[in-house]
Amino acid sequence: MLKAHSDTRHGGWITLCALTALVVPWSLVEAGKAIQERRAADPQGEIEIVNVSGTVEVHGWDRSEVEVGGTAGDNVVRVDVTSAGSHTVIHVVSRSAHTWGSDAEAHLVVRVPAKSSITATLVSADFKVAGVLGDLKLQSVSGSVSGDVGGNVRATTVSGDVRLTAHAAKAVEVKTISGDIQLMGGGGEVDVSTVSGSATIELADVTRGRFKSVSGDMTADLALAPDGQIESESVSGDISLKFAAAPAAEFDVQSFSGDIRNCFGPKPMQSRYGPGSRLEFKNGEGHGQVRVNTKSGDVKLCVKGMNSSHVSMLSLARLRAIRFEVPYVY
Repeated sequence: MLKAHSDTRHGGWITLCALTALVVPWSLVEAGKAIQERRAADPQGEIEIVNVSGTVEVHGWDRSEVEVGGTAGDNVVRVDVTSAGSHTVIHVVSRSAHTWGSDAEAHLVVRVPAKSSITATLVSADFKVAGVLGDLKLQSVSGSVSGDVGGNVRATTVSGDVRLTAHAAKAVEVKTISGDIQLMGGGGEVDVSTVSGSATIELADVTRGRFKSVSGDMTADLALAPDGQIESESVSGDISLKFAAAPAAEFDVQSFSGDIRNCFGPKPMQSRYGPGSRLEFKNGEGHGQVRVNTKSGDVKLCVKGMNSSHVSMLSLARLRAIRFEVPYVY
């Protein structure tokens, strides 16, 4: 009788545990080990982050310290947070470099002094940043990159998308192989390149712009500084440059088999000796330069608020007021 009572009691405990497991939220089961680290940090120091898998969110705040929170899977041994002078390193250490899956992921939420600069090396981790006024240097293999940056930007990805806003940046370099790029930046020097992803760019006064693509389309809305230079190339991707105002610059645009459209200057001429077309002219008295070259991609030059149909409606007096010099077209 005692044994039967014991078995009944034991079975009740098993049932209770099973029911408890069912009502535990799945997010808690997946959460893994909690991370909570805090270190004093230089208000204008450099923060270095290394993570193989998971996510990284970086937020700027008004404290002279770094706080690292989040969760880590069972195959994450620890998250090292070390400081030396103005340099703070956050390093996710896994049991094996070849371990994949949720057990090897670390999902970090990092708070840093707002004026910090960030250096991040990621493999399969998405990266988000907000409220950080310093520079951003990032290398990623397959994760996406997004957020607002207060300083200059240098971001390189293999297959992740890049969506960044950096209005105060004076130097921006964004490169990706198969990811798409959306960039809203300042002026200065800008270097954007993609292999198969598309790129959409909005910029202020550009002093030096380099836009390159293999098969992805490249679209840029920008203003050209008085002595600014733009070089743009593609193989099969289309290139569209829309200027805030008709720049005083020399233009040299050519495409082997694509079309060239210009809404504020002369029209291109077809080559006499084979396929392709070239457009070469000077607008105004400035010293800017715009060079565009494609193999099979189309090229479009325009001014904000205008399209190709506007040119035919301009009066003769208006056309004469705009100085175009066409050295030669062949």
